[in-house]
Amino acid sequence: MEILALIFPVFAIIVTGYAFARFEILPQSVAGALTQFVFYTAIPAILFVIIAKQDLKDLANWPFIIAFGGPILVVFVLLFLLARITRHLSLGDATMLAMASVACNTGIIALPLLHELFGEKTVVLAALANIIVVALLLGVIILLETANAEDEGGFATTLRHLRNALVNPVILSTLLGIAFAATPFSLPQIAVDYLNLMASALTPCALFAVGMSIKISEIKETGSTVALTTFVKLVGLPALVLACAMMLELNALTATAAVIAAAVPTAKNVFILSERYHQYEHVSAETVSVTTALSIVTLIGWLFLLSHLYPGTFAV
Repeated sequence: MEILALIFPVFAIIVTGYAFARFEILPQSVAGALTQFVFYTAIPAILFVIIAKQDLKDLANWPFIIAFGGPILVVFVLLFLLARITRHLSLGDATMLAMASVACNTGIIALPLLHELFGEKTVVLAALANIIVVALLLGVIILLETANAEDEGGFATTLRHLRNALVNPVILSTLLGIAFAATPFSLPQIAVDYLNLMASALTPCALFAVGMSIKISEIKETGSTVALTTFVKLVGLPALVLACAMMLELNALTATAAVIAAAVPTAKNVFILSERYHQYEHVSAETVSVTTALSIVTLIGWLFLLSHLYPGTFAV
């Protein structure tokens, strides 16, 4: 019952957001506005204020990076090759199929979820997970640019997208936090209080927006390809991360954070990229919607499993 008491408020907020959208209590545009607020203010605030207080050696958490990033890279490469060799998909379509299966929504879902369940100690791990996903995103952009080599822009367009990725508020606040942590200075208390107040909106706003964006009806419209990407994203990838975490003998909290970061739904950036490059748009869009809806069930399952494997981590 302890795990239920811990996770019920989190998923209750998501369900509340879904109900508000389903019964049109709030317009659908509210979800987009909340997501933008979280993305540009609350997430950067919490990332900077927490990372800036860290010791640099704590940020180089190589066991976590390997346990989380290794399976993502392996699954991406395997699915990419499978799509190219057995399904004969184009370079762009194969890239998007693989990316839809591994691109974790670490910013909007994993970070507030981990922060709510385990506090500040997991925010740095969520930030590292986000950096890994963005690093993969940069590689995907290069592949998509190669696939669209005949279009206008070419190398200049690639550089523009790489620049946009680096000035992403989530990445930029992480990098600024790391830079400040490298200095001998401490944040003034008034700045800490300001950033903490801004960050306090993260969990309710992010989870409410996720609930509003869920579209159950789209699950019925998906085919075998989306079933594959959804299974890999919500079941296969986190299982592989858990296996790696056990092999590397990660501590309970680090292993739990790695699995949860891998088990969250596909990031919306995947659909944005597929739409921008006109590669596998329908599969990307449906994967984002389906994984977001089904993750309410699968995340609870993963949390229950992790609570049995690492009971001390979930002490209320």
